[in-house]
Amino acid sequence: MDKDMLTYLVIGLIIGFIIGSIFISVISPKARKYAKVKQELDQTKDELIAQKQMIAKHFSHSAEILDNMAKEFRRLYQHMAENSNQFMDRENVPTLDFDSDSNENLVEKKEITFDKQPRDYSDNPSGLFKADENKS
Repeated sequence: MDKDMLTYLVIGLIIGFIIGSIFISVISPKARKYAKVKQELDQTKDELIAQKQMIAKHFSHSAEILDNMAKEFRRLYQHMAENSNQFMDRENVPTLDFDSDSNENLVEKKEITFDKQPRDYSDNPSGLFKADENKS
């Protein structure tokens, strides 16, 4: 054998091996199944990333709305505090005095006594458990 022929043989084997491996990987069922599973995995990862972004956007928007609500509530509270003097005189505002003995007298007057214990049932039947005679 000639040296050139041996070189051509080696180059032919290498090219044949490369073409054969590509052909087998494209045609074999395992390779197709692997490619399908890889594609599904990539698609699922993309969906997961999109869902995470959507959730993060939702929570940031919710936080912004709650912040605006808190600001508006503070503004309303300040408005009510500033303008409460216009509608009520300080002299006529009722106050609760917890230290005085007058509260004890009020509690004693409001005691309610029952002559007998109330019943948990009625004398008249409601008809709820009455057998329906028309169902036969």
